Amino acid sequence: MKAGYLYIITNAAFPGWVKVGTTWNLTERLHTYQTGDPFRGYKLQYSLHHPSFREAEKKIKEAMKHFALEIRGEWFRVDLNIAKSRLDEALESYNNGEWTEV
Repeated sequence: MKAGYLYIITNAAFPGWVKVGTTWNLTERLHTYQTGDPFRGYKLQYSLHHPSFREAEKKIKEAMKHFALEIRGEWFRVDLNIAKSRLDEALESYNNGEWTEV
């Protein structure tokens, strides 16, 4: 399977909120979000290439439940650095062979 990207985006209109997602193409994905915002306020905060990005997204979202103050769909009210750490941990555990199915 071809690797893809895990990413975190934010929008200044929603302070304190982050969205974790997956994509094959970061530029295209960000452009898709921007079309829904006349102020083009979405910002890619962090991304990483992951060999099993879709499975990693599920694990990250499950882990984020323990850190988020609030959850709305795929958006989490959580500190950006905590969200970044969850992405890093998902890649690290995969690379260390600690991967287990969700």
